[in-house]
Amino acid sequence: MTRDLGVRSPPRRGLGQRLVIGLALVAAVGFPAWVYTGSYLKRRDAALALQREWTIDGPPCAALTKAEFEARGLKVRKGTVYDGVTFYRQFGHVSCSPLRYGAGWAPATYPVCQFTTPRALKVTTARGGWYFDIPPGQPATIAAPRGQVRCVLAADFTMARLNRRQ
Repeated sequence: MTRDLGVRSPPRRGLGQRLVIGLALVAAVGFPAWVYTGSYLKRRDAALALQREWTIDGPPCAALTKAEFEARGLKVRKGTVYDGVTFYRQFGHVSCSPLRYGAGWAPATYPVCQFTTPRALKVTTARGGWYFDIPPGQPATIAAPRGQVRCVLAADFTMARLNRRQ
């Protein structure tokens, strides 16, 4: 007479089968996490390198009011719209890039533009307009985090450097 009342229990799995199932579970969860983390860290490292390349320090640009800008007869004819910000300059060339907030951790970006010899700059964001008088032949860099414009009299941008990147 059987004690299981006619119901047979499933066969017991051996140590080898349990080990294989455990390793499969670890691989199913661990491999995608490893790939995602590696991809994220690679993108973050690239963002940090871009941040270092585009962070320029220098003396501040001479800021003007709109009336002062117009009274000096400064004209800006060349315009560029980048990431929702309008950059107008009188002369020279421009190169822009998006930089991430939060030292490269945040997904949101803000625009930074470098100018070779702009002479005069007008920048318009959702928060208003900014006007700058740049000395002749002087490069400039403008960053617009959170719609607030910051201008410095320095830039690493040259046409030769731009041609090497391409």
